[in-house]
Amino acid sequence: MPRYVKTFSCPTCAGAASGKGHLCHPNPDIGAFKCEFCKKTVKDARHVCAPMLDNIAYVCKKCGRLAVYDSQLCSPMLVSED
Repeated sequence: MPRYVKTFSCPTCAGAASGKGHLCHPNPDIGAFKCEFCKKTVKDARHVCAPMLDNIAYVCKKCGRLAVYDSQLCSPMLVSED
């Protein structure tokens, strides 16, 4: 599991997020990064690829977005709890 550097203040929940922000409210100023699942270089923090879909574990209780890691959402809940 990658480590997220908490360098972005999320305007939705006011919590610290990775440099990419939360998927609920991604940081618009991010540069390109390499997807850990498909290895493509992408700029969109909300990038989704087929290999990532097999690892979805969380849903945001506020906006309904899905994510692999709880740190990617403002109000995460395990999909299995839904």
